[in-house]
Amino acid sequence: MTMKLHRCTYKSEAGAALITALIFLVIMTLLALTSMNTTTLEEKMAANSQEINRVFQAAETGLARAYNDDAAFNTSHTTATPYWPAATDIGPPDDSYNATMRYKAVFVQATKPPREAMFEVGTAQAYHFDFEANASAQSGTAQTLNQGAYQIGPSGVN
Repeated sequence: MTMKLHRCTYKSEAGAALITALIFLVIMTLLALTSMNTTTLEEKMAANSQEINRVFQAAETGLARAYNDDAAFNTSHTTATPYWPAATDIGPPDDSYNATMRYKAVFVQATKPPREAMFEVGTAQAYHFDFEANASAQSGTAQTLNQGAYQIGPSGVN
């Protein structure tokens, strides 16, 4: 019995492993770049969402401050002469993420109070006010909120 040894020749496959490895490397590089671009875009979207929320909350703070400001509920503040206190910075000092807030109060009209208030006819009035709060950030994001309110007081007060 004679055994023949066959020699394997790889001449026809010369460089196939290298080409396959390079193709896989290119595919992995493209996947990595796409993943980085997606992550960067998502990070920017999250930052924008935070900025919008920060400015909205600053405008909400403006409305809350207007409601707590006794001077805002003055019937002499008409459309021609609104109550505009100085702007206020919201956030830590020297912080690039803080916002500036400002509010305005305007007396609109006096009406009879609602029936459920149970005031005697002619003794009280509902004084209606419009409030506007503006907030902006250094990034250029801005928000304006408007809200109305009324205060019940004695008739004929100015």
